[in-house]
Amino acid sequence: YVRVGNSSRNTHIAGAIHLDAEAVVEQERNICGESGFTDLKPEKRGVTYGEEAKEKVSAVSVELSAAELKQVTHVYSELPRELPHGPACRWEEVVSGKKTMEEFVGGLTDEQLAYLCIGAYKECEDMMEVIGNASISVAGAAGETTQQLKELGTPTLVMADGPAGLRLAKEYYKDEKGIHAIGQSAIPDSFLDFMSKPMIFFMKLFTGGNKGSKEENKIKYQYCTAIPIGTAIAQSFNTELAEMYGDIVGSEMEMFGVHLWLAPALNIHRSIRCGRNFEYFSEDPLISGLMAAAITEGVQKHPGCGTTIKHYAANNKELNRYTNDSQVSERAMREIYTKGFGICVKKAQPHAVMTSYNLLNGTHTAEHKGLIEDILRAEYGYEGIVMTDWVISMMTEKNGIHRNSKARFVAAAGGDLFMPGGKKDYEDLLAGIKAGDVSEKQVKINASRVLKMARKLVIK
Repeated sequence: YVRVGNSSRNTHIAGAIHLDAEAVVEQERNICGESGFTDLKPEKRGVTYGEEAKEKVSAVSVELSAAELKQVTHVYSELPRELPHGPACRWEEVVSGKKTMEEFVGGLTDEQLAYLCIGAYKECEDMMEVIGNASISVAGAAGETTQQLKELGTPTLVMADGPAGLRLAKEYYKDEKGIHAIGQSAIPDSFLDFMSKPMIFFMKLFTGGNKGSKEENKIKYQYCTAIPIGTAIAQSFNTELAEMYGDIVGSEMEMFGVHLWLAPALNIHRSIRCGRNFEYFSEDPLISGLMAAAITEGVQKHPGCGTTIKHYAANNKELNRYTNDSQVSERAMREIYTKGFGICVKKAQPHAVMTSYNLLNGTHTAEHKGLIEDILRAEYGYEGIVMTDWVISMMTEKNGIHRNSKARFVAAAGGDLFMPGGKKDYEDLLAGIKAGDVSEKQVKINASRVLKMARKLVIK
């Protein structure tokens, strides 16, 4: 029965749909594993009203035949396609069409492949690789892809955090080493909470920068537009308005040289106590998916600009989210927690997806092939890149019972970028290739996706 009303307890029957037999419309594989519990099935105690029986009899009925319904059966690839080995070539040859992307990737060493799959980092400054301090291209940007392959001419993707518009440093200076944010204004309080007082003191000294004592290093300023928080946008129920906000962000991304915005976030409002509910849209996956899609369409109207929808998936709390294990059934995962992501991907194809910190039934989402390759790529038809959230050693809860996700296992699951990147992550991925924890051909696939996105977004 199709019911219309202003709440679930105040409806009237507007029509009926009759299906002549049970039908399977989509065939999928189980990806969640065992949650350790059985879904609650409450007793049927429907709310009735006086006119309901009469409305059922008089309702206009639409007849459907199960035999005429289309069935979708997904094809899941178990192993990545092999990419050929060959001589090294330059990026210009790919751009000109003389060489294919496969030929370019096939000529890379394991070390070069590993660099492409790990975010850019400074050799001796791992502790400073936090949001707002990781980019050398745009002051206050969250991070970027490697510049270690400059000799081959590969471009670099620059990422800036959200959620309510671009988050960049207000003050910066530039010297021969690059662009430097001044002060800690670009670094979120959530990161500072994990630092000791000596570390914060060191960070203030480190990010103090050149105060403009030299004319060539004088302080420069940049300001970004603030848009409403995700919940407020969703409360408008206006996708055209959401697209306009994305348009604002996209125009500023073009202005500042940012390729990927680490937003919008569309996790479900599962609890009113979640510390980032303001950033998320709703407790409803349909609203969440449509709003994220509209914002994505607004951003991606602009050449060289893309969104990064996050946190994929089942990130339901802020406290201890780095080692929290979300226990979720297959049905709840598909009907609630991943559904909004699927709506956004199918409608708008965001250029990037960010996995979450938490585990899903014992496996890190960033290391979860079922989430990344099976649901996201095979079922939703996702075409972009998948990156981790910012995995930093100092962010691990001291008493957490689970480790952080590791670069080798992220790559093995089809995760393309391990962010923000550090020397230890690079070394872990290399060691994982040698140990057989991740195949070289999988790393080639991941690296090629990063390069394809860079070719699409880095416009010179």
